[in-house]
Amino acid sequence: MTKALELLGVFGRCPREFVSRSLAIVTSRWEAAVVKRGKYRPVSFEVACRAVSLSISSDCTRFFQENGFTAIGSEVEKGQLLLSSSGPFAAFHNGDLTLAHLCYSLTRTLRPALVLETGVCYGVTSAYTLKALRTNGEGLLHSIDLPPLGKNGDDYVGWLIPQEMRGVWRLHRGTSKRLLGPLLAELGQIDLFVHDSLHTYRNMRNEFALAWPALRPGGVLISDDVEGNKAFQELSELPDVAVSVVIKEENKDSLLGVAVKKR
Repeated sequence: MTKALELLGVFGRCPREFVSRSLAIVTSRWEAAVVKRGKYRPVSFEVACRAVSLSISSDCTRFFQENGFTAIGSEVEKGQLLLSSSGPFAAFHNGDLTLAHLCYSLTRTLRPALVLETGVCYGVTSAYTLKALRTNGEGLLHSIDLPPLGKNGDDYVGWLIPQEMRGVWRLHRGTSKRLLGPLLAELGQIDLFVHDSLHTYRNMRNEFALAWPALRPGGVLISDDVEGNKAFQELSELPDVAVSVVIKEENKDSLLGVAVKKR
């Protein structure tokens, strides 16, 4: 009942957002009932990192030993403990540490000028990516997010991101359906794309269809929660995919997909 009242409250503030949220709820429930799940064979994190490292000709695991990786892990953990009793969003909305660690290592490896992600919530993945960009000394992270319903929800988007990293972060509020195409047209070529927004087949397929052509050769697409449909499976079958792997996440009953674009 509380969520229903919050949704009705959105109608008074922004009818377009009310429609977007309502359609997302309906689509998610409909797909859960009728859409076939993807057929994936997950590998271990270590095996996936080796496959990706070979594809991009650089060992992405070496960055797990550096001080910046340890430091951002400690900051995120402390922030999550503070949020456990006061945050408006359920913890499951956050990206798993498997996703965050991979984003850190690939950001350090690829040294991207532009990273684009959909879905932020408290900013676990964003914080790791921004720490890697700051360590690189270059690059911007653009994030598209329509936060989950919750009291003062907008105030908590990216809450875990340390203040000193926000200078290279650009937050775009809204759905990827509305914002992703125009943003990609503005940015041009990107180096790394991370999907962690609405995990319906339609939304994931649309995001991949927009982001994949915009990726530079040798760029990487990462998708959280691929198991619910065939969107990532279909992406992996494209002729310009150099390698794709699926990983079982550490603290969630979910699968994470990684695809590298041919050079």
